[in-house]
Amino acid sequence: MSDDLLIKYLLRETSPEEDIELSRWLAEDPENRNEFARFELIWNESKKLGQKSTVDPEAAWMRFKEQIPDAGPKAVIRPVYNRLGWLRIAAVLFIIAGAWSFYLILGQNGYDTISSGQMVRTEVLPDGSKVTLNKNAVLSYKKDFKGNMRNVKLEKGEVFFDVSPDKAKPFIIDADQVNIRVLGTSFNVKKNSDLTEVIVESGLVRVSLKDQQIELKKGEKVLIKGKDAQLHKELSTDQLYNYYRTNIFVADNTPLWRMVEILNEAYGAKIEIADPKLRDLTLNTTFKDESLETILYIISETLRIKVHKEGEKIILK
Repeated sequence: MSDDLLIKYLLRETSPEEDIELSRWLAEDPENRNEFARFELIWNESKKLGQKSTVDPEAAWMRFKEQIPDAGPKAVIRPVYNRLGWLRIAAVLFIIAGAWSFYLILGQNGYDTISSGQMVRTEVLPDGSKVTLNKNAVLSYKKDFKGNMRNVKLEKGEVFFDVSPDKAKPFIIDADQVNIRVLGTSFNVKKNSDLTEVIVESGLVRVSLKDQQIELKKGEKVLIKGKDAQLHKELSTDQLYNYYRTNIFVADNTPLWRMVEILNEAYGAKIEIADPKLRDLTLNTTFKDESLETILYIISETLRIKVHKEGEKIILK
């Protein structure tokens, strides 16, 4: 897969035919998804720096190409010369981080990256711990977990961890400024741009944010919104977070707004609740391997509400 096409995709400039080509390439091999994850990570992180750069991007790019180690075809990123923004990204990465730091980001110094792309993916880490990535999640870790800790970084998305016990070697997850420390347990971590959620299924998990720290046990969770959030644990009242591992939606006194939130995430839908009075209506049911249409029909019959489609939107009223 050419780097130019990957860049076009990240710039949202690909044609439908190119989107199909990229989707096929991602589905062919897990390593293709890993390569794309590394590429996307570099793009997103360096774009933040590039916005503030005042350097000559083309000159810096030439310096960068002269000094970066040869990492083979998969590590080559060609600039799109009609997009100075990309040149600036490369230039800023070179000047601020240096060619060797860039080389580290690419995973050539002992780091592996797992990307799920458009599917749920399960992998076993070097210590025997099992991770299940929801769609569009990216996880990186140091190969072989050398050292006295097992360090993992959740770049984005949602991952369920089933961690192998090792008291001598704690399992540490970095999710931006949120730090999660475990010895042996199972739990779910979800991270997006402004929110991090940790739900514990078994064992004990320690969550840290700056100078704050709390411990969570089975059935507890913490929801962290923003960098200045206060850590407060609460009970996890539903099992909906498990849907991507089990293909089962378990609603136990679950409010409609919560079910809609999960259905939008699971099916890529655009469901909206038109009447605020409907938001807190509760559901007690289980859906297993059902289509979105079937689920919405059952919800409408159970709660006696109407389902109306307006273009891409699905309106509940």
